Amino acid sequence: MDTTPPPGDTPYLPRDDVGHIADYFSVFTRRLWLILGIFGITTAAAIWAVARQETVYQARLALQVNDPIERGRSLVDRPLVSGLDLFSDPIESEIQVLRSSQLARSVVHRLGLRLDLEGTDLPRSEVIDHAVVDSLAPDGVRYRLEYDGSGSATLFDEAGRELGSAAIGERLVAAGAGFSFPVQAVSDPVARFTLVVRDPIPVAAELTAGIAASRRENTSILDVSFIHDDRATTDDIVNALAEELRAIGARRVSAQAVRDIEFIREQLDSARTERSRIASRLQDFQQSRDFFSLSDRERRIVDQATRLDREIAETQQLQTVLASIQSRVTPETAATIDFAAIEASLPENSSPQVTQLLDELRAGRAEVQELVDQGLGAANPRLRSARQNLAGLASEFIEAVESRRSFLDGEIAALQGRRSELAAEQARFPDLQAQMAEFQLELQQSDQLIAYLRGQLAEQQIRQAAAAPYIDLIDPAVNATAIQPNGQLNVLLGALLGLVLGVGAAFFVEYLDRTVRTSADIEALLGIPVLGIIPRLRRIDDEIEDRVRGRKTPMIVAMDPLDPAAEAYRNLRMNLMFMNTPEAPIQTILFSSPGPDEGKSTTALNFAVMLAQQGERVLLIDADLRRPSLHRALDILREPGLTNLLVGDAETREAIRLNVLPDLDILPSGPFPPNPSELLNSRALDRLLGELRGRYVHVIIDCPPVLAVTDAAILAGRVDGTVLVLRSGETEQRAAERAVDQLRRLGARLFGAVLNEVIVAGGDEDYYLQYFYHYQPREEASGSRLRSQLAKAKFW
Repeated sequence: MDTTPPPGDTPYLPRDDVGHIADYFSVFTRRLWLILGIFGITTAAAIWAVARQETVYQARLALQVNDPIERGRSLVDRPLVSGLDLFSDPIESEIQVLRSSQLARSVVHRLGLRLDLEGTDLPRSEVIDHAVVDSLAPDGVRYRLEYDGSGSATLFDEAGRELGSAAIGERLVAAGAGFSFPVQAVSDPVARFTLVVRDPIPVAAELTAGIAASRRENTSILDVSFIHDDRATTDDIVNALAEELRAIGARRVSAQAVRDIEFIREQLDSARTERSRIASRLQDFQQSRDFFSLSDRERRIVDQATRLDREIAETQQLQTVLASIQSRVTPETAATIDFAAIEASLPENSSPQVTQLLDELRAGRAEVQELVDQGLGAANPRLRSARQNLAGLASEFIEAVESRRSFLDGEIAALQGRRSELAAEQARFPDLQAQMAEFQLELQQSDQLIAYLRGQLAEQQIRQAAAAPYIDLIDPAVNATAIQPNGQLNVLLGALLGLVLGVGAAFFVEYLDRTVRTSADIEALLGIPVLGIIPRLRRIDDEIEDRVRGRKTPMIVAMDPLDPAAEAYRNLRMNLMFMNTPEAPIQTILFSSPGPDEGKSTTALNFAVMLAQQGERVLLIDADLRRPSLHRALDILREPGLTNLLVGDAETREAIRLNVLPDLDILPSGPFPPNPSELLNSRALDRLLGELRGRYVHVIIDCPPVLAVTDAAILAGRVDGTVLVLRSGETEQRAAERAVDQLRRLGARLFGAVLNEVIVAGGDEDYYLQYFYHYQPREEASGSRLRSQLAKAKFW
C-alpha cells in the first residue's frame, strides 16, 4: 500500500514503541474472561479428578537373574560369548518379559482374576478371592450373587436361573458357567453383588500397567513393584508374576535342551547308519575269496583288531559321560541337581562305586529338599548338617569319578598299545593290507563319532532333567503398603496447566483477531496519526437516558459535559484545530469510516457540538443520503434538506435548521434520491459548499462509509480534509487499509483517524483514558446539579 502523503502534508512518522510489554499485558486484560474460564475449568477438573482418586496399594519384591548357561549354544565350539549377547542386555530382556501381556494373562488365569465385581466399592478380595475360572468361560456374562442372611449365598444368571449355592467357607461351583469361588462372610448378611466374567486381555493390560521394574546398580538384582487397588491381592499378583517369570525361564532352558537332543539324535542315527554301511562292506570283503586267501594267523589278527577297536570306542564313550558328569557336579550345586537323571545316563560298564555314590547323593538331596519344604531356615542345625553331608558325598563322588576316569585312561592307553601292536603286524600283510586298513579306519572313525554323539546326548539329557529356573526370588512381596494420592500437587499442577492453556488460548485468539484495537495498530498499519481516542460511552442519568432512548447517535457532549467521553471529544477538537494553519486553513471537515456502524455520525455530531461550544458558527451537514441518522438524534424533520438544495427545490433558509444547539445549525439529508452519487458529484454541491464557507466558521459533513459506496470518495475531494473513524475491536485491518488507500489514490487530504468505542483495559489507551475517569469533580452534588440543568435545557 502506498503511504506517501499528499502534497502539502507533513509526513507522519509512526511511533516506534510497538511491542512494548504493556501491549502484551493488554492481551491479558482483553482476554481475561477466556483465561479465567480455561483456568477455572481446568482447576475444577483437577479437583474433581483428585476427589475421585482412590487409595492404591504397592507391593515390592526382589529377583536375582543368574546366568542361564543352558541357553542355546553351538554343540561344537561352545563360544564363551554369543553374538546376541553383544547386542542385548539379558537383565533388560527379563524386564520386558516380566511386563509382557503373555505373562500377565498367565497370572490372570492362574489367580482367576477374570471373575470380577461390578457396581460396588468393596474390594474384589472381600467377596470372590481365590476364584477359579475356566479359560473357556464366556466373556461379558453377568451373574447375581445373593446372601440369604442365614450364612449361605446363591448364584443366579442373567435370566434368574439358580446356578449354585454354598455356605460361608465352602466353595460355590457355578454349574455351566465355568468358575467357582469360596463364599466369604460380608458385613451385610443379605447383600447382593453383580459378578462379571471379563475378557482376559484388558485384565492383563491392567496388570501390565501397574508393573515397574528397575535394576540395582552394578548387580543382577531386579526391584519389582506393582500397584493395585485391592490390598489383599496385590502381594499375590506380584508374587505370581515372579513365579511365572521363573517358570518361563526354566521352560526356555528345557526347550533349548530338547531341541539339542533332537538334533543330536538325528546326527546319531545318521552316524549309526553310516557305520552299518561300512561294517557291511567290511563283512562283504571278509567273505570274499581274496580274504580267505589270508592265513589263519592273519585272520585272527584282523578279528583281534576289530574287537580292540570296539572296546576302545566303548571305553571312550564312558570317559566322555564321566567327564560331563564331573563338570556339572560340585559341592555347591549338589542340592539343585537331578541325580536320578545322571544315574539313568550312565552306561552299564560304569563303576559300582560311582553308582552307589549316586544313590547316596539322590537320597541326601531328597532329605535336604524335605527339610526345606518343612520351612526350616538356612541356620537350622538339621538343614545345615544335611547340606554338609550332601556336600561331602558330592566331594566323594567327584573323587570316585576322577579315580574311575584315571583308571579308564589307563585302560584306553593299554588297549591303544595292543591295537598299535596288531597294526604293526597287519602292516606286514601282503596285497590286501591296504584295503583292509582303509575299512578298519573308516569303521574306527564311525565308532568315535558315535561315541562322541552319545556323550553329547547324555549331557543334554542331564541338562533337560536338571533344568531349573535361573531367576531366584530373594525377597518376596509381603504386606502391600497404601499409596495416598498427592491431591494438593495434582490440583496445583492442574491450575498451572489451566493458566498456561488460558494464556496460550488468549494469544492464539489475539493472533486470529485481525481487527484494529489500539492506536499503535493504526499508526503501524495505516501510517496516519490518531487524533482522538473515544472511550465506550457509559450510562448517563436516567432522566437524560429517557429523553434519548431509541436514538442511535447520543450527544454525550451536550447531555453530560463532564463525562470522560466528552473530554475525549475536546481532545479530538484540540488535535484537529492545531493542524489549522494560515497557509492551509481547515474549514470543511468530512467524517467517514471504512464500514457502517463504526461511530462516524456520533463522532461528527459531538465534534460539531464541541466546536459550537467555543462560540463559533458551525454547520453540521448530514450527507449520508442513503442511511441518514442525525435528524433522529436531534429530533428534527428530515425534509427539506441537502437533497432539496442540490436539486433546487428549496432555499438554504428553508433547509438549514438554525440554532438547534447554541451556535450549531443542522442541514439534514432530505428525501432519499434515486442517484445519491451523481447528486453529490454535481456542481450544485460545489456552489453550496462555497456559499456555506462564507457563512460559517466550520462546516462538518457526515457521509457514508468509504468502502460501502462512492459517496465518501466524491466528497473527500471537495473538503479541506477527512477524518476516518475506526471502531476498536470491530473494524477489520484490511478494511481500514483499503479505505486509506482509496482516499489517498484520489488525492484527498487525510487528517488522521479517531479510534472509537475503546474499552478501558490495558495498553496505551488505559494509560491515556484513566485521566478522563479519575480526574472528575470530587463534589458529587455539584456534578449532579449540573447534569440536571443540562438535562432540563431545551436544546432542540
